[in-house]
Amino acid sequence: MPIDILRNKTPQRVYDDVSGFRQRYVQDWTSWLDAPRPARPELFGKILRKWQAARPRAMRRLRADTKATHIAPFLDDLLDQSAAPIAELGNLSVFTIAGRTDTQNLALGSLWQTFSQLPTEGTSSCVGITKAILLLTDGRIGPAFDSQVRKKLRIAPPTTCAEWVVTLEEIADDILAFEATHESFASVVPQQFAHLAYGRLYDMALGPR
Repeated sequence: MPIDILRNKTPQRVYDDVSGFRQRYVQDWTSWLDAPRPARPELFGKILRKWQAARPRAMRRLRADTKATHIAPFLDDLLDQSAAPIAELGNLSVFTIAGRTDTQNLALGSLWQTFSQLPTEGTSSCVGITKAILLLTDGRIGPAFDSQVRKKLRIAPPTTCAEWVVTLEEIADDILAFEATHESFASVVPQQFAHLAYGRLYDMALGPR
């Protein structure tokens, strides 16, 4: 069954859904986009913990964090491992995911593997992985696959990168179908959010109220 969330909504409904996105998550996102690069590693951990990205397990911390009682890898290590794949993705977004190159496809797989190590024990679910990638791509690759989003998408939690990417392609088709009938996605959301990347906007259209 194709994903048909956006294509079945009117522009006004999309506007209302994005407007209704929970304000504290809006504030977190603004803080992230406004943060200088040196401040981002600490903020990355802070936001993901607020978003309960590793729930129910503890999440890795920066090496310098006094609360870091786990062994390596530390959050710094995961961020270092993700730097080259993020650079390889460039401006690739959920909307252009079908046109990815082989090297970009490998980069997505690398990011999935890296952030599967987000908890101090065990392996991260798609929730933590996709929240981390949403942040590090500044919203280009999204949405985050939390329980509310997955319920609206009518999908099971993806357990592999390949399953995740297939769903992203279906989301891209959903956005394209909406835009074929209406205006661009960005043009029908509140003006204060019109500059945001499509992965983030789709996240806001489906995420917590």
